Amino acid sequence: MREPDQPGTALDWTVRAFAPLTDVHTREADMVDRDQLPLLLQVARAYWIDDRSQADIAAEIGYSRSMVSRMLRQARELGIIRFTVGHPLERAFELEQALTDRFGLTQVRVSAEDAGQDVSDVSRLAAGLLGEAISPDCVLAITNGHSVPHVVHAMAPLHRPDATIVQSIGTIAQDNNSVDSPEICRQLAQHLKASYRLLPAPLVVRSPRVAVALRREESVSMTLAMAGHADVMLTGIGATTRSHDGVIFDSYITAAEHDELLRAGSVGHICGHHIDEQGNHVDSRFCQRLLAVPFERLKGIQNVIAVAWGRSKAPAILGCLRGGLMSTLVTDVPTARAVLALAGD
Repeated sequence: MREPDQPGTALDWTVRAFAPLTDVHTREADMVDRDQLPLLLQVARAYWIDDRSQADIAAEIGYSRSMVSRMLRQARELGIIRFTVGHPLERAFELEQALTDRFGLTQVRVSAEDAGQDVSDVSRLAAGLLGEAISPDCVLAITNGHSVPHVVHAMAPLHRPDATIVQSIGTIAQDNNSVDSPEICRQLAQHLKASYRLLPAPLVVRSPRVAVALRREESVSMTLAMAGHADVMLTGIGATTRSHDGVIFDSYITAAEHDELLRAGSVGHICGHHIDEQGNHVDSRFCQRLLAVPFERLKGIQNVIAVAWGRSKAPAILGCLRGGLMSTLVTDVPTARAVLALAGD
């Protein structure tokens, strides 16, 4: 597709649409023979959409090149061809500022695209921030879920051979391993040419006693300690609803435990830990069976990048914000508006 004849700019120009002939109602159009409008449309389409030269078009329709140039100018004046100025990663700056001011965040990115329809923009925004955050000798803690692998796949290539990617939450061990933290760690480490350290433990075990015993194992305790003292953490946020508690817990949580979490006020979870609407830890029997970075360590990680979208997650995101469980938020416009509305802004 041909770019408009405009001075160079950092913005992307795209041809949005041709106006239907019935929509050309300017006074200038009234002065044009309506039989000529299809020809103007043909010439405009050949030049701007098919990327053909004016000389080729002139030869095809039997007009001079200067006449084709005048037709193209006339097509723009009549609104037959329309241009919009946009950016491939459109952002909602007012919402970003509102969230920053309201919750004291270090960085916020709000994609103008609805991530419920297309996750690519919000993923690229998060990937850009993550790339900036990974210093040469960075320790980066990774959780699991749907949003984290999308961010990893959107990252531009980086060379960080002295960085370490560490698994901060146990393994889900489901058929869909693309959302599981070991696979995400391996992919990101390969992407960065970095080393990685996996957590040799499941996400949830059968009893709190087993969880305590596993946490005492050196390989588990050292990995969790490294993740808990990471420079950066990349995490998603899950929602606790009446019927669901997120993809990572589907095969672990019982109906009785889910009801217990709801009664205790759980609105969602971050790094596996359930929280209430103020961001306080909901310490249930289920959470005692979890293997992940301790909840109290989350606030000690300098840069927690949380990537989450969907109106159903607004209470969980707001709880994390109120609890100071993140320093960076990446989301989309519908979710940002829902969070601010819920917060009373």
